[in-house]
Amino acid sequence: MRAMLNGVLKGRVAVLGFGNRLWRDDGVGSVLAERLAQAQPGAPVFDGGMVPENHLERIAKATPNTVLLVDAVDFGGQPGEVRCFSGDELALAGLSTHAGSPRMLAAYLEARTGAIVTLLAIQPGDVSSGHELSGPVEAAISQVIEALGNRGLCRDDSDPANHA
Repeated sequence: MRAMLNGVLKGRVAVLGFGNRLWRDDGVGSVLAERLAQAQPGAPVFDGGMVPENHLERIAKATPNTVLLVDAVDFGGQPGEVRCFSGDELALAGLSTHAGSPRMLAAYLEARTGAIVTLLAIQPGDVSSGHELSGPVEAAISQVIEALGNRGLCRDDSDPANHA
């Protein structure tokens, strides 16, 4: 997990998680953002819920080099499996249940900020009605938060002080 994220996260990182918490694993991006914000107070982490587009200007004001979108995506993997998609791969990442698709959000944020935008997709296991996440998706959240916590979101990789 750490190696995968280190390969896509450059410079200052902002995170936008989104999803519908009323449909169990579909809410994984929103839940992850909430927990990550608690773990890294003051970091540019945004819980977009079902309307991630409401947070785009706040993300732009954070002046990130990388924006990490987090969402439940059915890419045909095992429940809780995590993959990163960027650029043209976003079209292959599956359909979103949200008003603003990850591809549209990425295109806007790339144009607005000049940042690299990557979708961290978590394969849902259960999207039935309910609030609890499935076990594999809960485990994926813990792994992602640990990997991001070890990296630090506000770190600027271009600053030599961060390479000591």
